[in-house]
Amino acid sequence: SSGINAEYGVVVIGLGGGTNSGKTTICKKLQEIIPDCFVFNQDKYFKTLEEAKLSFPDTDVNWETCPALKMDDLVADVKLEMTKGHSVIIVEGHLVLNFPPLIELFDKTIFITLSYDLAHKRRLTRTYDPADGPGYFENVVWPGYLMILDEVRSNDKLNPTILDAADPDVAYKRVEEIVMKTLARK
Repeated sequence: SSGINAEYGVVVIGLGGGTNSGKTTICKKLQEIIPDCFVFNQDKYFKTLEEAKLSFPDTDVNWETCPALKMDDLVADVKLEMTKGHSVIIVEGHLVLNFPPLIELFDKTIFITLSYDLAHKRRLTRTYDPADGPGYFENVVWPGYLMILDEVRSNDKLNPTILDAADPDVAYKRVEEIVMKTLARK
C-alpha cells in the first residue's frame, strides 16, 4: 500500500485484463454496491488518431500499447481523485498494470484473463474508432494481450490475483470479494 493512499484513507485497485474481459462491467456492478466507489476507465485516455500517430511515426498506431494512451494524465487524475474522500478507487483497463507510475498507486491488483476464442467473439460485438482493420485482432490485439499478460506475471511488484473471464459471474464475485476484504483492512 502506498503511503499516500493511507494518508487519504482510500483504497486504490488496479483492474487489468484482456480486451473484452469484463473489466468495465465488473466496475459498474461494484459502483452499485459501493456508493463512493470511483472508477477510472483507461479507454477514456486514448490519444486521438492524430496525437497517437506522433508516437508511431514509422508504423501504424498500435492501440494495445502505452504510447497510444495519455497514461501520465491518468496518473495525475488518479492522484487528484485520491484526495476527494472516496473509500475506493478502481483504475481499469488493458494496460493499467503495465505502467510503473500507476502501479505505485495500487493497494491491490487483479488481472482478468480470457481465451483467444472468447476475446475474439466478444470483440466482434464491439465498435471501435478507428475500426479494427483486417487481421488487427489476430496480428496486434492478441499478441499484445499475451505480451501484457507476460509482463504482469513477471513483475515482482504486482503479485496480481489472476482471474478467468470464462464465467463472468465468478469473476465478478471474486473481484467483489477482493475489494471488500481490502476495504475491511483499511
